[in-house]
Amino acid sequence: MWWLTGAALVLLVTYLSLANVAIHQIPSTMGDKLNHLIAYGVLTGWFGQLLLDWRHRALMAVVLIVFGVSMEVLQSMTGYRFFDWKDAIANSIGVICGLIALRAGADKILVRFESLL
Repeated sequence: MWWLTGAALVLLVTYLSLANVAIHQIPSTMGDKLNHLIAYGVLTGWFGQLLLDWRHRALMAVVLIVFGVSMEVLQSMTGYRFFDWKDAIANSIGVICGLIALRAGADKILVRFESLL
């Protein structure tokens, strides 16, 4: 179930990255960069809880960074979105923040949730 939910999160990020819809932005002087950081931080935190070995988490981080850059490249091909290196960097910082959160104890959130069920 957790992997399926993770797949749904990836699909949601893909849709929000490529859709021709207005996306509500978190009010910030950073523009949409905070949204990018949060999205990729959540993806990293989610999948990092499913991958217990730090080597697998490191590989996941690389995959998510490549995914974030790929979304930017695909946006440039849509005709209504554009490639933005700042977004790709925000995605990558989100991945790093997710790894830090995992190291700080966030890697037990799903385990704790399951113990309540």
